[in-house]
Amino acid sequence: MWLAVLAKFAVTFGLLAWLLHTVNWNLLLERIAGIRTGPLILAIFLLIAIVLPVARRWNLIVAALGGSITFFNALRMTLMTVLINQSVPSNLGGDAYRVVATSRSGMPWKRATLAAIVDRLIALVALAMVALLGVLALLDHAELENHRLLALLGTCLIVGGSFAAWLFFRSSAAEKLADGMSILRRLIDALGALLHQPANTAYLVVLSIIVQCITIAVMCLVAINVGLNVPLFPMVGVCALGLLISRLPVSFGGWGVREGTLVLGFAPFGVSREAALAASITYGLTELAAAIIGGILWALLSAVADTKAGQKRHAS
Repeated sequence: MWLAVLAKFAVTFGLLAWLLHTVNWNLLLERIAGIRTGPLILAIFLLIAIVLPVARRWNLIVAALGGSITFFNALRMTLMTVLINQSVPSNLGGDAYRVVATSRSGMPWKRATLAAIVDRLIALVALAMVALLGVLALLDHAELENHRLLALLGTCLIVGGSFAAWLFFRSSAAEKLADGMSILRRLIDALGALLHQPANTAYLVVLSIIVQCITIAVMCLVAINVGLNVPLFPMVGVCALGLLISRLPVSFGGWGVREGTLVLGFAPFGVSREAALAASITYGLTELAAAIIGGILWALLSAVADTKAGQKRHAS
């Protein structure tokens, strides 16, 4: 556990130190100082707004797995989860909070844990789909040899892999594999509960795709605000790839790997390291600001919930 945390800190600070050592600080600070307030406020607002579909997704997954929480409570859990994930070296902290909070509502903690795993899986599939489209846009712009074949293969891998997983978790092979493995058995049962409701599953995936698209749009908005002059589709491609890599559990909140990805991704389009780094740092700070505001909203919503609960106890 501690070795993993130390490794993440090493990756984060190592990459950031290297990148900051290779740039002109005056140019970097000029880029950041030239950011306009209006687009920055819009970016923060959009990052706060995507908490709504994320909360709805959690609400539906818990319900599909036999739990029962209101959307209001799912929203509160999501706000605190985002804040925790921005504050600790691992997303497991936010997931642990959701599991504990959901189990207090009456759902067994093991099933709440499965709900968190399923939520992560759906979000990852949606991000992979969106990032694939972004990478395809990059390949098309670069006009690499056989780029259309690569695009077709990538699409087939995502679609084919998702379909194969759907078939597997509905098959007798999954049942046999799960025999004697309680964790796998519970996960297969949980996924099966969702897959037997195709409409709800599709709705969950759509919600997740919307979240990822808005997040990438925010990254592009920040990049444009910093002054990056890159065609739209390549910019979406680089930002999508940066978002995907930043979500891998190899650094602290995606810091370091996101900056490195954007610096390398925008370099072929003539973007300086200072400009790309300024865009990535600004986006990271925008995420942090949205998480802090979300924490304030969580405190306010919790106060409202406690007040209502006190009034009900007093009335009874």
